[in-house]
Amino acid sequence: MVGNIIKRIWYVAGAVCSMGSDEKRELLISKWFPLAEVSVESVRERSTGHNPPTSRIHVWFARRPHATSRAAVLGSLLPAEAKKEDVLKLLGIPIGVDVRKAEDEIMKAKAAGKRLNYNPFSWEKSFKHTPSGTELSRLYYMLREFWGVERPLVVDPMAGGGSIPFEAMRLGLPVVAGDLNPVAFTCLKGTLEYPARFGKKLIPAVESFCKEVHESAKAELEEFFPKPPGEKVYAYLWARTIKCASCGLVIPLSPNWWVVRSGRDEDNVAVRLMVPDKGDRCDFEIVGRPVSHGLNPDKGTVKGGRVECPRCHTVISGEDVKREAQNGRMGHQLYCVCVKSRGLGKNKQKWDFRAPTKQENEATEKAEKILIEKLPKWKAQNLVPIENFPETANDTRPIQYGMPRWCDLFNPRQLLTHLTYLEKFLEAKERLFAGKERGSEEWKFAEAIVTYGAMVFDTCVNYNCLLSRWHFRRTLISPMMELQAFPFKWSYAEWNQLVQNGGYDWALSKVLSALSEMVSLLPENPPKPLVYCGTATKIPLKDKSVPCIVVDPPYAENVMYAEVSDFFYVWLKRLLGDIFPEEFKSTLTEKEEEAVANPARFKGMGKSAKKLAQEDYKTKMEACFREMNRILQDNGVMTVMFTHRTAEAWSSLATALMNAGFTFISSWPVHTEPPDKYAKRGKGVLKVTVLLTCRKRVANHPGIWEHIADELRQIAKQKIEEFTKLSINGPDLKVSVYAPVLGKFADYYPVKTATGREIDPQQALDLVTDVLNEKFLQEAGIQNADKETAAYINLLATFPAAETEYEEARLATVFGGLVTLDTLDTKGAYGLVEKKGKNIQILSARDRQAKGIIDPYDPKTLKTTIDHVHAAILQYERGGLIQVKRLMQEKNLDTAASAFPTVLQAYARYADNSSNAEFQKDAAIAKALLAALGKSIKFAPKKGERLDHYVSES
Repeated sequence: MVGNIIKRIWYVAGAVCSMGSDEKRELLISKWFPLAEVSVESVRERSTGHNPPTSRIHVWFARRPHATSRAAVLGSLLPAEAKKEDVLKLLGIPIGVDVRKAEDEIMKAKAAGKRLNYNPFSWEKSFKHTPSGTELSRLYYMLREFWGVERPLVVDPMAGGGSIPFEAMRLGLPVVAGDLNPVAFTCLKGTLEYPARFGKKLIPAVESFCKEVHESAKAELEEFFPKPPGEKVYAYLWARTIKCASCGLVIPLSPNWWVVRSGRDEDNVAVRLMVPDKGDRCDFEIVGRPVSHGLNPDKGTVKGGRVECPRCHTVISGEDVKREAQNGRMGHQLYCVCVKSRGLGKNKQKWDFRAPTKQENEATEKAEKILIEKLPKWKAQNLVPIENFPETANDTRPIQYGMPRWCDLFNPRQLLTHLTYLEKFLEAKERLFAGKERGSEEWKFAEAIVTYGAMVFDTCVNYNCLLSRWHFRRTLISPMMELQAFPFKWSYAEWNQLVQNGGYDWALSKVLSALSEMVSLLPENPPKPLVYCGTATKIPLKDKSVPCIVVDPPYAENVMYAEVSDFFYVWLKRLLGDIFPEEFKSTLTEKEEEAVANPARFKGMGKSAKKLAQEDYKTKMEACFREMNRILQDNGVMTVMFTHRTAEAWSSLATALMNAGFTFISSWPVHTEPPDKYAKRGKGVLKVTVLLTCRKRVANHPGIWEHIADELRQIAKQKIEEFTKLSINGPDLKVSVYAPVLGKFADYYPVKTATGREIDPQQALDLVTDVLNEKFLQEAGIQNADKETAAYINLLATFPAAETEYEEARLATVFGGLVTLDTLDTKGAYGLVEKKGKNIQILSARDRQAKGIIDPYDPKTLKTTIDHVHAAILQYERGGLIQVKRLMQEKNLDTAASAFPTVLQAYARYADNSSNAEFQKDAAIAKALLAALGKSIKFAPKKGERLDHYVSES
C-alpha cells in the first residue's frame, strides 16, 4: 500500500510542478503581508465560540489557526504584485474595514467588564469563507503567470492535525501531507482524504455504523448505570482514596470539595465530608449555598501533594502517598452524582447534584466484578491495552501514582465500558467489511467509516478516564488531554456513556458535526490529497519536484507528541490496526525518530540531559530541513511556522536551516492569542506564530564578522524603518527584522571573527536588538542614562502590563550585552524586576521601597538613574519639592550631563501608559513633579548647564 501511495505522489508532483524558469521572482510574503487582518482573524478563530472543524474532529496538539495557514500558503505562492483586495477576498476578510478597531472595541469592553449590544465584527470568522469560483479563477490566473502552472503542489511533511494542507485544498491546490505519528496520520485521513474523496455521503454512513455499535454496547451495560425516575445521570464524581496508617480511615482525596462555583453563593454547590467517629468510610452531603452554611469547600484533604487525615489530622507525605498507590493500595470512592431533571418552562432541564444511592454504589461494585470475569477473554483477544507506560517518558506521573499500564488509567466501570464498546465496534466492523475487496472503492469507503467511528471512541476515552476532571466553574467534564500531559487527578469525573444526548451520543454528534462542516468548507470538486505516515527525513517525493512547502515543525520541548499520543495509539491500534498494519505495527508510537527535545531520553548519559536533548533536536531538525531542501525546486519556497521569539530558539532554527542550505527572506509575526492591551493585569505579551520564509541559498561566501557587522546593522535600520511604517512595533518589530538580517548573515555563512572564532547567528540577532534599543532611546528622549535604567524603561515601554514571560523580557533586555535580565532581578544587583516562575514583574517605585531594595533617604541604596527617579517620586509624594531639589543637588541630578530629567520624563510617559495601577500612581506623581519643576523639558540640555535653565516657570 505504501508503495502505491509513493507512486501516486510522484505522479502528482510531476504533473503539477513543471516550471519553465529557474528565475526567483519576488513573492508576496517577501515584500508585504496582511499582518493586522490575519492576526485579528487568527485571534477570533481561537476565541470562545465556534472552533474550526479540524480541531473538533479529534485531539491533536499545537494546531495553527486556519486564517494563518491559508495566509501562509497564499503568501508563499502569490507574486509580490498581487493586489491586497484580491488577497483579502481569498482570505474571507472584508475590504476597507479597520479590523484592529473592531478588535480594540471588544478588548476595551472586556477589560471594563461590559457587554456590547452590538458586534463590531460584522462579518463571519474568515475560516468559514470558502473562496468562490470567481476568486479561485483569479488566483489560478496569478499562479499560472507566476509559476507556469495553475495549481502548484503544496507539501507539508509534518502536517499534524492538518490545518495547512486543509487550507491549501480549500484553494483547490494539490496537497501531499505526512506525519511520523500514526495518530496524526489518522487525523489527516479523516481531515483531508476522506472528506475530499467521499463528501456528504459519509455522514449517514458513519452515523449508522456508530449507532449500531452504541445500541449493541448499551444493551450490555445498562444494568451498571441505574436510571432513577425523573433524572438523567450525566456524570459521577469520584475521589481517589488511601488509608490512614494512624486511625484506619479511608481518606477521600481531593484538593477542594466544589461541585459548582460561581460568583454568587446562592448558585454554588459543594460537598461536605462526613467523617465518622468510628469505622473507616466517610459519607458525603451535597450542600447548596455552602458559604452561608459555614462550609469552606476550598479546604480539601490534599495540599501540595500531601494528604491530611480529616479525622486524626495525621499528615501523609507525597512520597508515602505515591508508595501506597504503587503498591496497589489507592482506591476510589464515589461522592457525587450529577443529574439533569425537569426544570421550569417547557422542555427545560436543570442541573441537580446529590450523593450516590445504595443502588448506584452496588452497580459500580457489580461492574468491577463483571470486568474481572471478562478480562481473561478480552486479554486473550488482545483487546485490553496492557502495554506499559514508558518508564523513560518525560512525564511519568501515571507510574508514580500506581498506573503503570495504559489500561490502569480507567476505573473498573470505565474500563468495562470502553472494552465493551471496543468489542462491539470490532463486531460491527467485521460485518461492514464482509465481502469487500481490499483497496476497492467500497472497501475504502468502509475504511473511512470505521476511522470516524474510531474518532468517536477516542473522544469517549478522552472524556472518561481517571485523568478527566469535573470543571466546577463550567459544570462539565474537562477531557484528559486539556493539558497535553498526564497530571494526576486526586478527584476525577466519570461520564455516563449511555445517557441520551450525553456520553457516546455527544461524542458522535461532535464528530459528525465536524465532518459535516469539513465537507461543506471544501470547494465543489476538491483535489484528492495524498496522505502518508513517515518521517520528514525520508519524504516520498523526487528531487526538486516541489514548488512550495509550508510546514509547522515541532518546537523543541513544547509538546512530547509521541508520548502524549500513546494514550490514543493503544486504542487505535486495536480499532484500526488491521486496516493500517504498517502504521500501527509497533507497541507504542515511534520516539527515536521524533524531532523533539525530550530530556527523559538522555538521563544518565553523563552530560546534561537537557543539553543532549537540545542537540538531538537540532540534529534531527537539520536532517528534516535537508530533506525538504532535496525535494524543493531551485526556485521554490518554504515557509516555516515558528512560535518562539527567544534569540536562542531563533539561533537554533537559523543554524539548522542554514546548514540545510537555506537562506531567509522574511519573517512575519501573526498574533494567534488575544492581546492583553486593555487588561487590568496580564502578561503583556502577544502570542504569535512567526511565518519564516526561506529559499535555497545560492550565495555562499564565508564572511568575517568585523567586515559584515556594519552591513547587517544597516539592513536592520532599513527594515526597522520599513516595518515601523507598516505599524509593526514592540517585540513584533524585532521578529520582523530577524529574517532579513539572518538572510544576509546566511549569505556569508559560516561567519568567523578575524581571529577564526565561529560566530553564532544569535550575535546577529543581538545586533538587531542593539539597533532597536538605540532607536528606542532616541524616541524616548533618554540621554546619558546607564544601561540598567535604559533596559528598565525599555521593558516598561514594551510590556505596559508590567508583567510578561521571562523569555520575552530577556529577549528585550540586551543593551550592549552589558545588562541581563538576571542582573535586573531582585536576586541580582539592581532589583528592578522580580522573577515569578516563568514570568517577571516589573517593579514600581513603591514595589521597590516595600521590598527594601531602595530607601529614598539612604544614598547608599541609590545606584542608577532610575533609582534616583524612584526616590524623587517617593520623596515628592511625602515631603514635596524641597526634598526633591535637595536630592538633585546632592547627587548632581540637576546638571545638563545628568540623565535624570530625561529619564523622569520618559518614566512618567510609559508609567502613565501602563495598565498596572501602581505604575499609574507613579506616573501621576511624576507628572506633578515635572510640573513643579516647570511642567516640561523644552529641549535637551547642553553639557555644563543646569536643569533649572531648561524648565518653564510655573
